[in-house]
Amino acid sequence: MTARTARRKRIIRVRTVEHQMAEANLARANGELASLVELAKRLETLRVDLAMAKGAVAGGALNTIGELAMRLDIAQENLTAPLAGASARRDQAGVLAQSAMAKEESAVRLYERSRKSAEAEAERRRDANRPHRARGGMRLRLIEGGAA
Repeated sequence: MTARTARRKRIIRVRTVEHQMAEANLARANGELASLVELAKRLETLRVDLAMAKGAVAGGALNTIGELAMRLDIAQENLTAPLAGASARRDQAGVLAQSAMAKEESAVRLYERSRKSAEAEAERRRDANRPHRARGGMRLRLIEGGAA
């Protein structure tokens, strides 16, 4: 293995680790976004379930239901910014993962090209070191006793 091939193999290892880290960050961002979306769904479900009772209801109960509904609405409004941020982080992590994958694939292609070039060079050197062999073919031979 030539020095160039060894260097490219080390680069592949580095690019592979970078790609794995980018994929892990993407998975983490996806998980964070999924948990925030789940939280938003739960808040929406709680808000919808706060139905007003029909018939006579005590004023304290009505006040409590109204306050709870208001707090759920505020919580849902306050959740929009973190949702947008998590979505942006997920998109950015996806772009970084794609970039890392492209760099890794490029490094693999460079390594393969370098390896094939080194193999071709080694074959050329082996051929150059091979002793010359006289070709068998048409040759004039002198026959003893003169030309016949």
